[in-house]
Amino acid sequence: MRIFLLLLTYFVFATAYAAESAEIRAQLNAQHASILSSEMAAKIVQLNVQEGERFKQGDLLVAFNCAEQQAQLKKAQAVVQAAEKTYEVNSRLTKLNSMSPLELEMAAAEVAKAKADIALMGAVLQKCTITAPFSGRVAERLVQRYQYVKAGDPILDILDDSQLEVTVLVPSSWLKWLKPGYEFKVFLEETQREYPAKVKMLGARIDAVSQSIKITGIITGKVDDLLAGMSGRAVFAAAATAKDGGSVASGSESMRPSVAAHD
Repeated sequence: MRIFLLLLTYFVFATAYAAESAEIRAQLNAQHASILSSEMAAKIVQLNVQEGERFKQGDLLVAFNCAEQQAQLKKAQAVVQAAEKTYEVNSRLTKLNSMSPLELEMAAAEVAKAKADIALMGAVLQKCTITAPFSGRVAERLVQRYQYVKAGDPILDILDDSQLEVTVLVPSSWLKWLKPGYEFKVFLEETQREYPAKVKMLGARIDAVSQSIKITGIITGKVDDLLAGMSGRAVFAAAATAKDGGSVASGSESMRPSVAAHD
C-alpha cells in the first residue's frame, strides 16, 4: 500500500509538471529576406552569384546591358555643353545691349533643362546594376545570364542568415508570464539537436479565434549548422509562480518533482 501511495504521489507531481511545460511547433526564419527584382527592361550581362553562395553588403550581384542608356547620357552631356556655350555668348551680347534679357533667360532655361536630362539619365543608369542590400546568401536564382527581363521581374531571392529567428505561435494566456528575454529551448528535426533561445519580441496582435499570439525568438550562441526553413519544437520549461503571484522562473530552470520515501 505504501508503495502504491508513493507511486500515486509521484504521478500527481509528474502530471502537474507536464501540464506546466509545453512543446510547440517552431520554425527558423531569416532576420532579413528579400526578392530582388529588375527595375528596367534589359538583358542581363552579369550574374555574379550562384544559389547558396554568400555575398557581402554592397557586392555587385547583377548587371544589365545599358549601352543605349549610356549613349543617351553622353548625348545629354553634349547638349549641356552646347547650351552653356550659348548662354555665355548671349550673356556677353546682353551686356552689349545686342540681345534682350528675355533671350538670355531662355538660354539659361535651356541649360537647366539639359542638366535635368543628365540627372534623369543618371537615375536610369543606377538601375543598370543590383548591389547587395545586406550580407547574406542566395536562396534561389530565378533567372540566367543573358536572359532578357522586364521591369518588375524577380531576379534573386536572398536572405541574411547571420542570426536566424524562431517563430512560434503560443497561447495568448501565456502573456501573463512570457516576456522578452524569457529563455527556452528549440529542438530541430533536421539536426536532431536542441539549441538555447530567448524571446526577442511579442506579436502586436492576438488572434481572436485561436486565442494565440506569434512570438519571435533568437538562437543564442554561435551555431553554423542552421538554415532558414528548419523546423521543430520550441520547448518552454515549467513556469514557477510565487504564492503571491510574483515572479516566473527562467525557462532554463528545471522544475522536476521529487519523491521522498518514508518508513
